[in-house]
Amino acid sequence: MLRSLLLVPFAVVVLAPPVLRAVDEDPAIQHVVIERATKDTPRSDTASIAQLPDKRLMVVYHKYESGERSGHDHGICRIWSKVSDDDGKTWRHPRMLVDVAKGDMNVQAPALLRTAGGDLLLVSLRAHSKGNSSTMCLFRSANGGTSFSPRDSLWSRSKGQLLQGGTSSLLELKSGRLLLPYHGGAGNQWKQKNSAWCLYSDDGGKSWKRSDPIDLPKRGAMEGSVAQLENETLLMSLRTQLGGPFLARSSDEGRTWSKPVFSRLEGGESGTCLRRLPGTSDVVLFFNNSKYNKDHHHFGERTPLTCARSADQGKTWRIIGNILADPKAEYTNLDCYFTPQGDAILTYMYASPAWNRDRIQLNAALIPRRWFDGS
Repeated sequence: MLRSLLLVPFAVVVLAPPVLRAVDEDPAIQHVVIERATKDTPRSDTASIAQLPDKRLMVVYHKYESGERSGHDHGICRIWSKVSDDDGKTWRHPRMLVDVAKGDMNVQAPALLRTAGGDLLLVSLRAHSKGNSSTMCLFRSANGGTSFSPRDSLWSRSKGQLLQGGTSSLLELKSGRLLLPYHGGAGNQWKQKNSAWCLYSDDGGKSWKRSDPIDLPKRGAMEGSVAQLENETLLMSLRTQLGGPFLARSSDEGRTWSKPVFSRLEGGESGTCLRRLPGTSDVVLFFNNSKYNKDHHHFGERTPLTCARSADQGKTWRIIGNILADPKAEYTNLDCYFTPQGDAILTYMYASPAWNRDRIQLNAALIPRRWFDGS
């Protein structure tokens, strides 16, 4: 059931302890836990961060509970939030924002946006029974995240699973247009051929239109991540089964997209995160710089977690370095928020050993702005 979501004060303060150091970890980058895996909550991931009017940060994410399909994509999960008053070093005051509806599989993949007008917008995906239909929900807060009220759904009870996957995001372009990348197809999430689209709104989310589709071979185009370039064109990175991330471009604010081309950054089938680097015209891409393996169930491992930088609007890329590189771990479901100071907070799913779904915690890498310049 959709309803107004109220802030409940907590007497207990939950501090996030640092993560144990991993293989080849860069000492300039600090890693913290946002939500630790426990027996009752075996998995948390797919986070999104926005700044509140009082300068605190809010993170939203989905958290799974133990039980049938515990920790797996089709298990029961709900949308939770925490806040930070120290630029992401600690995260406190947990509260559930969106509950799973009766008869549904779960509610997942939240994305949070603070608009130029000061509103907070929250989207989340309701996955209906058996996971082959979904509804994309939209909520609005006009009081700095104290409560969220439901707005009209972006789509309702789709035929086939439409979703954002592990890279959910909602953007506001310079023009004020809202943009929501998503993907999907007809049938079951695991067997369907996926196309990628964007929904866009020019009236603050009251009505939405759909872009032309983006198509690729094999499992298709998935988990788009979009950045607006200095010339106001859009660049989208895509999860694929084709050897690494592919890139598409739009010159009309996301209504139509070019044919995707290979980024020349090698990797398996895993989500990416594309962002404009503050204070520059460059873009950075977070991805798994792994060996492509056609015999692997996801075409490659999800390690290392790497950052590449482009000074020519994504035509060529330079590897800056690894953020994490434990060969036995898995890092994916990425999102990056840049603070007003230009520092990055990169959220990621951390599984060790890789591919287990019983102990997955939500982490954040605190990356100083100077790191992106190699200093």
